[in-house]
Amino acid sequence: MAVADLIKSGYESFRVGWKIESNWTDPVLFATYQVIRPLASLLIVGFIVIIGAAVGAAGNSLYSGYLAWIIIGNAFYAYVLQVMLGMAVLVHVDRTRYEVLKNIYISPSTLHPYVIGRGLVSVVNGTISVVLTLLFSVAIFNGLLHMNIPLNLLGVNLLMLIPAVLLGIVGLLAIGYMLCAVNIVSNRMEFILGDSVSGIFFLLGGVIFHIASLPHQVQLVSSALPVTYFLNAVRGSFGIPDAGDYMTNLAFLALTSVLSLCLGIAVFRLAEGRAKKLGLFDRKSEY
Repeated sequence: MAVADLIKSGYESFRVGWKIESNWTDPVLFATYQVIRPLASLLIVGFIVIIGAAVGAAGNSLYSGYLAWIIIGNAFYAYVLQVMLGMAVLVHVDRTRYEVLKNIYISPSTLHPYVIGRGLVSVVNGTISVVLTLLFSVAIFNGLLHMNIPLNLLGVNLLMLIPAVLLGIVGLLAIGYMLCAVNIVSNRMEFILGDSVSGIFFLLGGVIFHIASLPHQVQLVSSALPVTYFLNAVRGSFGIPDAGDYMTNLAFLALTSVLSLCLGIAVFRLAEGRAKKLGLFDRKSEY
């Protein structure tokens, strides 16, 4: 019965979150909004690579393979961006704008299924961004520019892609848990926290270049992030060269995701206890 209640609470919070996120405009404009940021980032980096290769007289096969690497990394980075931004402001929006966080906390359920349900809304938004970014990327670089990038969307190995995405989502939601915990005990970081953390992952997660090109000390940090193994495992499912061994990446992704989940729950409980002790659940921020 308890499991059924948790699932019901998570489902209802997902419904609420989806209405909040998507009910402000029509579906076409909403889909455009979801894809414009990752696609713009991809086009900027992509054309830098194209122009740089032309100036440096690099071989077409060399930079077209690198563009395939970038396209997959940038497309699936949308999951990172959506989850970090969505869960970073969750507490602030519900506590200050709608003033419902205190009511949710004293309800028979707990904050955990509510946070997970709201986080899954960001996952759905990220999925929309990923699909549309991949389609537009192939249409622009292969269809419009005829660059013959070695990227076959229909040839992806779903048996490899689905486990990688599911484990990656677990790791990202766990990190989102920590962002919620930070904002429960703080009321001055919600507007920069999501962008800051997602920016760190963009630099250190191997989104647009191999982490081997980073300084050794920074590589150690990259090797501890689930995002790194998530993107490499996804690239492996698309058959992108130099993505590393798929099973190794998947194993490290599972390990880092589970560790992130345990750490996220522990940090969230500490923050929840401190907020209860100091009466922070109904604190308002006035700007």
